[in-house]
Amino acid sequence: MKPAVLTYVTKPLSVKLDEIPVELPEPFQDKVENFWSEINKDNRFTRGEVFHVNTVEESQDFLNVILKRSDYAYYLYSVRNKQIEMERCRVIYSAGLVETADSFFVFGEMGKNTAYPGRLQCVGGGLSEHDLQDSVFNLEKSLLRELHEELGIIDNNDVKECTVKYMKTGGDFDFITVLYHIQLNLTLEQLDEQYKVFCKALMAKGESPEFQRIVWLKNNNKSIDEFIRNEKRDSVDYLFPFLKEMNKTLQ
Repeated sequence: MKPAVLTYVTKPLSVKLDEIPVELPEPFQDKVENFWSEINKDNRFTRGEVFHVNTVEESQDFLNVILKRSDYAYYLYSVRNKQIEMERCRVIYSAGLVETADSFFVFGEMGKNTAYPGRLQCVGGGLSEHDLQDSVFNLEKSLLRELHEELGIIDNNDVKECTVKYMKTGGDFDFITVLYHIQLNLTLEQLDEQYKVFCKALMAKGESPEFQRIVWLKNNNKSIDEFIRNEKRDSVDYLFPFLKEMNKTLQ
């Protein structure tokens, strides 16, 4: 596994769609099809659309990530077979470290109904067709949608600022994560109360929140250092590096 590397974003970042879909070599496609038939015998998965990173183009003035359409079968095969490298499905998604008005960082512990139960991660998720406009993906729009779906923040006035900070490469599957700092106009107490109301509304509809609990720590050197040193729960590959980088800005 490659180490997770965070690179500070200093130039315009654009994520674009190439309308020509991914074409896998026939022997590899056969492996994907056989895998999908076996793992989805009970039809618990949906073979939805996934956007694969085809190329990354960088110059002194811009950074462009070019995606192609693929599907969940290719993605899941790649995740479950870590040994493959050259033909692995590689995705890009946005994630945001939330900070309250009284300077608490907030993220979540994934629920039992999710793909990664118990894992700590920031608000965020994959891209969808809804994020496309003229063949360009709006990553901030995608992230703010996840902010609503995962923390229940609906009112855009509750968001003071949403700023791209870093691009993560390497890590568990060499996915690309565009990391944002989301500053709220809500205090931790206000966010916590709003989140409780949000969870009750979901459960009343027979649904479960993606986060089984939210996690917070004070935005200061001591709290961040102690959290990184003592936390034993599983965490997404970018979380500790992101907190360390945010910690550096406080020093």
